[in-house]
Amino acid sequence: MEEEPTLKYCFIMRGIPGSGKSTVAKRLKGTDGVVHSTDSYFINDEGEYVFDKQLLGRHHQLNYQAFCTSIDEGTECVIVDNINLTDKEYKKYQNYATKKGYIVSFVILPMIPASVAAERNTHSCPESEIAQIIKKWKKM
Repeated sequence: MEEEPTLKYCFIMRGIPGSGKSTVAKRLKGTDGVVHSTDSYFINDEGEYVFDKQLLGRHHQLNYQAFCTSIDEGTECVIVDNINLTDKEYKKYQNYATKKGYIVSFVILPMIPASVAAERNTHSCPESEIAQIIKKWKKM
C-alpha cells in the first residue's frame, strides 16, 4: 500500500502592526512549524528590538532566503509573519511555496483602529505610522 504524501502548509499573515499577526502565527506553527518574520532581524544581542530603516530591504531579503530554505527542507508548516501590505510583498512567498507543492493560505487579521494597534504592537510603531499603513492597505 502506498504511503500518502505529507501535506505541507504555508500561512502568509497579513495585518497592520498590533493586529495580532505574531500571536496567531505562534499558535499556527505548533511544535513542528517555523515562523519567518523580518522583525526578528532587528533584534540585537540583548534581545531588544532596534529598527533601522536603512536595513529594512536587506532584512526582507534575509527573511525570504530563510523562508526558501525552510520550504526546500520540507518543513511541514512555514509561516510568513510580515505586514504584507501589497501583493508585491507576499507574492514571491506565495509563488515559491506553491511551486514547491505547499498548500498556501492567507491569514488576514481584522482591521482595528490605529490607536488600539499602537497600544498593542510590540515594536513601538507609532499611531501616525499605523494610520498611514491603514490608508495604503490593499485588500487581496
